[in-house]
Amino acid sequence: MLLHVPGPILETEGNMVRPSLWKYRYPLFFLTLLGILFIYQLAVVILLRKSKESLETSFTGSKIVNPYENFGNANGEKISLHTHSNEVWFTPERHTVSEIIGEYKKEGFSNLAITDYGQISDTDDKTYIRGFEWGQNVKKRHILAIGIKKAFYDFFPIYASRENLNWVMDRMKKLGGYVILPHPKLNDSYSKEEMLSIEGFQAVEVYSPYGDDSKILDSLLSSGKNVHCMASDDLHYFPETTVKQFDQPVWKDLIQTLGNQRGRKGESFLRYIVTSDGVREETSVLQALHSGSFYCVKKFFQGASDPKVPLIQVNADHQIQVTSKERYLEIRFIGKKGEVLQVNPDTNSAKYQILESDPYVRVEVIALTGSILSNAIVRSE
Repeated sequence: MLLHVPGPILETEGNMVRPSLWKYRYPLFFLTLLGILFIYQLAVVILLRKSKESLETSFTGSKIVNPYENFGNANGEKISLHTHSNEVWFTPERHTVSEIIGEYKKEGFSNLAITDYGQISDTDDKTYIRGFEWGQNVKKRHILAIGIKKAFYDFFPIYASRENLNWVMDRMKKLGGYVILPHPKLNDSYSKEEMLSIEGFQAVEVYSPYGDDSKILDSLLSSGKNVHCMASDDLHYFPETTVKQFDQPVWKDLIQTLGNQRGRKGESFLRYIVTSDGVREETSVLQALHSGSFYCVKKFFQGASDPKVPLIQVNADHQIQVTSKERYLEIRFIGKKGEVLQVNPDTNSAKYQILESDPYVRVEVIALTGSILSNAIVRSE
């Protein structure tokens, strides 16, 4: 007779019963949730995607396109396009929309965008520019939409392929948004290779509290992507000197203190764009964004005077003429792959002859109190 080892059997009042799985209910419940999340994530990754359609080529042609052709005089309007308020349910300790608008107006800003996570905030106030920041993933692969009509949910909380990001940016543009890749150097959220492999964004934050790098722009332009620069504070909290002026409740003070947000120096008022005089309302700002008719500015320190943006003109001989009311430390002309084509030190004007070998030229200005980037002047058919 073969040896037989039966499974565990419990005897209760003469009845023979096998052990129940009930004691494993918590691990099983957890595994079920993981399974549902995995199936959901797999489904959206497969279904919500858009393949890359356009093939970038180097800028060619005899026509020179200057985004500053109708810029007007050199005073301009200061605009901030990346700020976060307390309107989102999980950020109640941040500043109110009215506090943010008030402080930026004190610093000479003509307008700003409130770009909270996942929603268009405080829509009853029509004075500021609409926007929202998409993405709540750990790697900080976020996308900023300015002037968008409606926010939408992040369907990819764990993982998004490049095709998924293309789908998101395509949807943003269909909803009227101007699409920006924010803080690419934060957690290396967007590598140069990845930015070259996706499409749909119109600008990239090359001036950000999480890393300033204008060379990112040259990598994209050199590949044929006609994208714009962007400079943003990415405001989350004002510095302590500003917060002390606010009449905020004790619980908000406590949360800010426990979260180590009080007493920080802050990055407010340092990075922004400048549009032409009178271009301050949402509609006109969006037109300037789409055409590239704005400058990106980074001030070197808090309380510094604003560096004056130049006028950039291109004459019939394809010469770029840069003039300003301010005397700069340097005026640089930058070409393909970030090559420095010409440097003019200690001057308020400079001229560069566009060569046939130049697919694009952009201008960098180093002033006493800050640096200024232009968008590219490009060749076109």
